[in-house]
Amino acid sequence: MVKILSLHAETEILNLLHLILVRAGYEHLYTSDPQAALAILRHEHIDLFIQNLMRPQINGCEFYQIMQNDEKLRDMRVLIVSALNPTLVPETCFDMINKLYPDHYLLMPFSPQVLVKTVQRILAE
Repeated sequence: MVKILSLHAETEILNLLHLILVRAGYEHLYTSDPQAALAILRHEHIDLFIQNLMRPQINGCEFYQIMQNDEKLRDMRVLIVSALNPTLVPETCFDMINKLYPDHYLLMPFSPQVLVKTVQRILAE
């Protein structure tokens, strides 16, 4: 079974992602704690990592840098789910998003069907 991990600052969004992804047949783990997410990513087989950009502790761009410096996490498939339009994030972060995730950015609000289709497309790559 495909295993997906989500990291988001808002519990309501995590619960929504969980409901959608489990109904679509995926195993879904989730947390709002970046350190817990790192531990899960490093110790479990995760097929897709979903994260938002704006978090109070480690933001999505900082988390990406941590992943890039970790040999095990460097090639992880990532989907960014954010209410923040990518053109409004700091330029260096936006450049990173465009370079690494050109089609892996889902702007909220989104429909459950769009989320599932986006996940399916990324997993098929």
